[in-house]
Amino acid sequence: MSARHAALCGRATAARLAPVWACALAIALASPPAAAQEPGTTASAMLAPRVDDWLPSDWWTPARVVSGHLNDDPYDDLAVVVQRQREAPEDPAYPRGARGLFVLFGTPDGGWRRGLLAPGMLPCVECGSGLSGNIASAVVDLEITADGLLEISWVQRRRSTKAVRLLLGWDRIYETLGLYADDITVIRPRGGRSHVRRDYRAGRIWVNGVPTDMPPRFIPVEEISAELY
Repeated sequence: MSARHAALCGRATAARLAPVWACALAIALASPPAAAQEPGTTASAMLAPRVDDWLPSDWWTPARVVSGHLNDDPYDDLAVVVQRQREAPEDPAYPRGARGLFVLFGTPDGGWRRGLLAPGMLPCVECGSGLSGNIASAVVDLEITADGLLEISWVQRRRSTKAVRLLLGWDRIYETLGLYADDITVIRPRGGRSHVRRDYRAGRIWVNGVPTDMPPRFIPVEEISAELY
């Protein structure tokens, strides 16, 4: 397991603080726009978006947010982890505890426009066995790198411990975010470990360190599912 995945495992105890942190974040994201722009801030950073302007607030609640450049314009964008807090009979495909990725793109006027919603992209926090005795079945890390890539990692325990890392980026041909690469490490309870890394743009796969060619392909964000991992 990589150092990054090991660090995620070490954060399992921090999951107890997640409800408090998520509540504070939800309040921040629902706040009205600031009255004036502070020196040194961009227009998009100044105007806090109301996530419930785009998503039903009783279905999806913001749990984590990061900002940075995700497409090919100069404006800051947002990547938001959203979570289903309660059952929604009108939308039964995603039960309570389901999580997804929601993207907002910055606009020239300092506002936001709705981007992508991938509701099944992240593992559910209440749909499997607990991690370290907590209700969360996965600890998720989210980051937008300096070169505009969205990196999502999680560690999940069911029958085995699995560490997954996804690297997403903007595709100028398809004009949307897609999967550049993924990295999966599985550690089985009775011993045994496997590691798979795939580079979809280069058409290359490594299984336990052994490289093999595969057909290059583009996978849009909306087609990525945690169940595939």
